[in-house]
Amino acid sequence: MNKYRYLFLGILLVIAGVAGLIYYYGYCSACPFRSGRMGMGQGMGGMMHGMMGDKKTEFSSNGERIFFTGVNSKGESIKNSHDMDGVGCSMCHGSDAQGTRMMTDVPSLSWKYLTDPEGHVHPTGRRHPPFTESSFKSCVLAGIDPAGNELNSMMPTWQMSNEDLDNLIEYLKTK
Repeated sequence: MNKYRYLFLGILLVIAGVAGLIYYYGYCSACPFRSGRMGMGQGMGGMMHGMMGDKKTEFSSNGERIFFTGVNSKGESIKNSHDMDGVGCSMCHGSDAQGTRMMTDVPSLSWKYLTDPEGHVHPTGRRHPPFTESSFKSCVLAGIDPAGNELNSMMPTWQMSNEDLDNLIEYLKTK
């Protein structure tokens, strides 16, 4: 029996992997194998799709390029506190900037949502007033919301030029 232990363990891992793929393709709205539609950000498929991001290759602006790739129009990868290279906001906030559900709720980055006059109350109970361009810059660069609260540690801070950050904000205003 002892000599079959690793074979049994290997078979279990293969079965778990196949089950994971079936689950992913069953819940990911962007996957070609899915016939119905469940909103992105639901279940493991939403998490995986959010982490994978969209493989967009053409961009109408520098802000859009940064949002999808974390690379500016000069081809420079924008450094962040998590040392993720070549990823942008869409990886977690979704290709439509409407937010997703990963290990935690990831909020929308649509400018309408960010600047809602009512402000925000997050599931954790954290509250803050609406974002302005200035407070959004503090959020991206220092990880601080408009009330001075630190953001969840899953949100990286970014080392971005003023021009790139202005371009990103202009793009988010279209969302």
